[in-house]
Amino acid sequence: MTFIGVAVGLGNFWRFPYMAAAFGGGAFLLVYVGIVLAFGVPAAAAEFTLGRLTRRGPLGAFRAIGMPGGRAAGWMVVITIFVASSYYAVVVGWVLRYAGSAATGAIERATPDARFQSLLGGFWAQFGATGVVLGLAALALILGVRAGIERWSAIGMPVVFLLLIVLIARVLTLPGIGEGLRFYLVPDFGKVNAGVIAAALGQVFFSLSLGGTFHVTYGSYLSHTTDLPRSAWGMAIGDTLAAVFAGLIIVPAAVTFGLDLAAGPPLTFVTVPRIFGHIAGGSAFAALFFGLLFFAAFLSAVAGLEVVVTMLMDEFQLSRWKAVLGLCGIELLLAIPAMRSVDWILKSDLFWGSTMQPVGSACALLALGWVVGKGRALEEVRRGARGAGFGPLWFYWIRYVVPVGIAVILALGLKDVFATFLG
Repeated sequence: MTFIGVAVGLGNFWRFPYMAAAFGGGAFLLVYVGIVLAFGVPAAAAEFTLGRLTRRGPLGAFRAIGMPGGRAAGWMVVITIFVASSYYAVVVGWVLRYAGSAATGAIERATPDARFQSLLGGFWAQFGATGVVLGLAALALILGVRAGIERWSAIGMPVVFLLLIVLIARVLTLPGIGEGLRFYLVPDFGKVNAGVIAAALGQVFFSLSLGGTFHVTYGSYLSHTTDLPRSAWGMAIGDTLAAVFAGLIIVPAAVTFGLDLAAGPPLTFVTVPRIFGHIAGGSAFAALFFGLLFFAAFLSAVAGLEVVVTMLMDEFQLSRWKAVLGLCGIELLLAIPAMRSVDWILKSDLFWGSTMQPVGSACALLALGWVVGKGRALEEVRRGARGAGFGPLWFYWIRYVVPVGIAVILALGLKDVFATFLG
């Protein structure tokens, strides 16, 4: 549940629907699931393995195995999550304000065209919401992983999936939903191109929280009795189901009502209130949706900050509470540009989310495949495994195929991805 809590967040509920809508619906969904199986699960197991083997976060892990350029690679992945956490906290603040607006009925009183900006409020309203998010995150981080993140995940993630199923059942009763379902579930193979594949790759690594950071850090906390292959499969399945379910709530209904599928980051926030406005009891369902979205997004925000906290404690010998309070204060200041511009969030997310996270994960794969080596890697990934586990095929797959695949897909497709949103 902790691994699913780390992975499931805004990547599933906010990013996946707008990426699926912009990149062909069913075509994107098909490619996405294929990349989860071919790249996501092997890479997740590799990052868990590297973390448990070294008992370090990314900076310490790369250095501990003697990786050439390991310190630079470690700083790169930590900086990636450090910067991404700033704009991520702003969007979590959006969710918090929407949940409050839905609960009070303000979400119904705002006019559709002005709803997004009116509910977010001005700069100081967003600054306050982001401050609340980071303050709550600081509390969870000071409590620590077992008392904070792990306990909250174990209780909350089953509730999130239950509420998703309730919302799907309600949305599927909308008149004329068939056209939207066809767009979302039936792939048009003519839409599959390098841009769609690159977008799906970036989304997989963002959604699964791959990037040489989260899972290396959390892997370092695992006991030798933990089944790493089973953990990787369980996390990937849980995260993919959450993304597919969230898309099933948003994308088909948006098609049915003729809403803008190219809205980008605001898609969930603009379309969901309009969707629920066509449903009896829609305000209550909207409050339910944004409430569960806040919970899932908050857990992922905490998980990202924990990576940087671990680095500060390891590298600078800071106490946990000093590292947490200092980090959250800096993140609040770093988030200011994102509070002022949705376009800043979009551009930042394309670079840090779609590009740097796959690059960071490739560094972890290269570290395990080329520096640690076959014998130690297989011994560690099999330790605690209660089934067949992963064998030599997995090792060679993460050594050669996944890093090369990441490089080729990014080289061929990122131009199309950036052109789609920024052209």
